[in-house]
Amino acid sequence: MFQRIFLLLLFTILTFSVNTDLAYAKDDADEGHDHSSHGSSDKKFYIHGGFKVHFDTIAEAHEKKEEVDEAYTHSHLQIGYNLNKNLSLLTDIKIEGESGGHSHTGAAAKVPEDKFFEDHKLFINKLILSYSTDSGITLYGGKFNPSVGLDYHVFPGIWGYQKVEEYAIVERLGYGIALKQNFEDLGTHKLDVSTFFKDTTSLSNSVITDRGKTKKSDGGVSNTQDFSSYSISLEGKSFFSLSNNFVDGLSYKLGHAKQSKATKNLGSNSANSSAINDNTALTNDEKRSSISLTHKSLIAPNLSMRILTEFMKIEHLTGEGGHDRDYMTTGLDFYYKKFNIGGTYTQETNEAAEADEAIDDKVYQVSVGYLVNNNLHFHVGYKKADEENEIKHTLGAMIQYYFDM
Repeated sequence: MFQRIFLLLLFTILTFSVNTDLAYAKDDADEGHDHSSHGSSDKKFYIHGGFKVHFDTIAEAHEKKEEVDEAYTHSHLQIGYNLNKNLSLLTDIKIEGESGGHSHTGAAAKVPEDKFFEDHKLFINKLILSYSTDSGITLYGGKFNPSVGLDYHVFPGIWGYQKVEEYAIVERLGYGIALKQNFEDLGTHKLDVSTFFKDTTSLSNSVITDRGKTKKSDGGVSNTQDFSSYSISLEGKSFFSLSNNFVDGLSYKLGHAKQSKATKNLGSNSANSSAINDNTALTNDEKRSSISLTHKSLIAPNLSMRILTEFMKIEHLTGEGGHDRDYMTTGLDFYYKKFNIGGTYTQETNEAAEADEAIDDKVYQVSVGYLVNNNLHFHVGYKKADEENEIKHTLGAMIQYYFDM
């Protein structure tokens, strides 16, 4: 009961204490907000909030007991401080509850059950200190999400982010460099290179629901406490051509990452201690590569369209031998005045030695939204998930609220 009251009070306070005149454009609201501009602005202090409240009903499932009602949130509060013209600090506070069947970074999905804002976690998702120069070079370090594929928040639809978030690399400690250059008609391009390991500090824990502090003995890829894991990405946008309008709305991203295998270093008090040498490798390196394309266009007065597609190939997902995955996600959304319709289709191809693991999954979802203003959006939608040879049909509604100040 305390958790429910706390969540509702938190959401209410954050929502109604902010001046709605400080909103940003609807395109940023639905595609993920780029905070790089804040770091170079004259504003000393800024806050950005993005709140999503889900109300899902699993209308039909493989087992009757899995037909449940769920209410949960996926929300961020980002607080930035520009110490001077070049040096800035960004903190991203995240609160989320997971729907049944949804998991993060290969963890086992929870069995669906009736829930009303239960099992929510509040934690520091990012804590980044960055130094930017006038020549387009940014050095950064702290806790961050390494850049490989598209930010999962950019995928359209009520549940567009969920499938991509399941395999995203998140909450890593490390440092990196980003080089951003404007080549005029040839576009603006950014190269991002970072090295990292899994967060094993107190920041890996959470409040409201205690998810526990990550330890090196937990294993898992990049849980090495050294900088043997890395990511590299190249992205570009803002092309211009007098003879080809298609180029104007095009953007791309290429990415690659390696998460190093963990080593056994459990100590005599660990429940997993065995006769294996303490430095014996327990997993394989995980390697992933991606290519992403996005195109935006104005196809009629007051009618805009965005289409995006991403292919992600992962060898040894979570470091397990014989667990290779290919993810192909295509998304499409339209805006007409205050109305929006969007959705995604994801094909997951599983290559595994075990027959019960070599099952291909398919998820598609579509939703219709109404933009009350640039801050407040309402959506209703439908999702069909064919995962692990079980089909679920979900009906849902979502309230979104955004602000900048």
